[in-house]
Amino acid sequence: MKMRLMTLCLVLCASSVAITGAADATGRWKVRISLGAETMSGLALLKQTGDKVAGSIGPDERNQHPLDGVVNGNHITLTTHPRPGATVAFDKCYLTVDGEKMTGTTEGGDLHDRASIEFIRMKE
Repeated sequence: MKMRLMTLCLVLCASSVAITGAADATGRWKVRISLGAETMSGLALLKQTGDKVAGSIGPDERNQHPLDGVVNGNHITLTTHPRPGATVAFDKCYLTVDGEKMTGTTEGGDLHDRASIEFIRMKE
């Protein structure tokens, strides 16, 4: 009986660690992209369902491009889908989630080179 109780406690503790380590991308995010001395700011609106992310990103709330992504632990890969006739700063970004902040790099898009990107969760 004691062995079963101890096993159950270990399983519950391990589950809580796994849950707290998972990414939570849902929300409004202030975005900053840096490439050399140049910096641009924007806004991302994200909703996470399971290991999928959907939403939009752009310079402001009225000028947004759709995006989707995949969550793997505390890592998120986002892919942008420019509106017809428009371009985006990046095609993909690779993020590491750390609480209220996500940081990583971009590839493709108008920037061409790999840029640094940072998402800061905005308070509601």
